[in-house]
Amino acid sequence: MENMQVFSLILAKEIEILEKIPPLQGMIRSAVIKREWTDYEALTETVNELGESFETLDAEREAVFKAVGGDKEPESFYAWAATLPSREREEIAALYRRLKLAALHIRIANDTLMEYLREVKSAVAGVLERAYPDRRGKMYSRKGTEREADMRSVMVNHTF
Repeated sequence: MENMQVFSLILAKEIEILEKIPPLQGMIRSAVIKREWTDYEALTETVNELGESFETLDAEREAVFKAVGGDKEPESFYAWAATLPSREREEIAALYRRLKLAALHIRIANDTLMEYLREVKSAVAGVLERAYPDRRGKMYSRKGTEREADMRSVMVNHTF
């Protein structure tokens, strides 16, 4: 079953890619907190490249999965794995669990960073509302037209 070996190899490569991302996410979080935007951009680009590599491997995995699964469309990965011989089933299931766990770690790190950014945005909005109560939370462009408040940098030309 050469396809099964290819499938296992693809899963292992996907896991390897996903396990490289959490440390980078930690460095991204640190760069955001320290406002080191050049580091942030470089790290984000690296994570995006890893994501593209993962997408390519995932498409390959899907093709091999369809080739190995035959004409039947299994209800789930584990339903398909249950049809495999014991040794292969255990190996494939263990790899798949590691893949799902690595993806979960990435998702948690993303959610944590996004929550931090939401809190910072809320705090900045509160400060701006206190500093400029006449604006009532609205932001204006240089030309005086109202615009959406976003996460861009704010420059204050006064010393507090």
